Amino acid sequence: CLTSMVFAQKVNYKVNTQTSTIKWNAKKVVGGHEGTINLQDGTIQTDKGKITAGGFTIDMNSMACTDAPKLTGHLKNEDFFNVPSYPIAKFVISKVDNSKGNPIITGNLTIKNKTKSISFPAKVTTTSDGLSAEALGVKVNRLDFDIQYRSASFFSDLGNRAIDDVFTLDI
Repeated sequence: CLTSMVFAQKVNYKVNTQTSTIKWNAKKVVGGHEGTINLQDGTIQTDKGKITAGGFTIDMNSMACTDAPKLTGHLKNEDFFNVPSYPIAKFVISKVDNSKGNPIITGNLTIKNKTKSISFPAKVTTTSDGLSAEALGVKVNRLDFDIQYRSASFFSDLGNRAIDDVFTLDI
């Protein structure tokens, strides 16, 4: 949920970090894992009810593996996200295509000081309390952010220990 500050037709929404979530899902040859990450802060700007800009700061220290809690520490170390060195990730909207109903959001995702443009459809609903936005199945290629651990793209002898290069986010 987002709360608003009104400026004529343009509205700035502040992310409610208590009710907003990011859920992640990563697969490997045999199984997979899922978890959550919290937003530290964020804003969305609209003009005449259409998203025009915005961005989010993601608190990487909050990352948790919900189906295998012992894995959380490994995800935070140098093999994966190196959270001690890179405690935040960011997403900044660079373009929004509102021409086909639900917007297609394009923006720059920064993880481990590496930035990659990603695009995804979002579902946006304006309510009397503010704005609700949701994006499901956002695909992120971890290799774009120098996360190579157990990637079959780099290591040929992994067998069933290989981890898929793409993980998904539900935001």
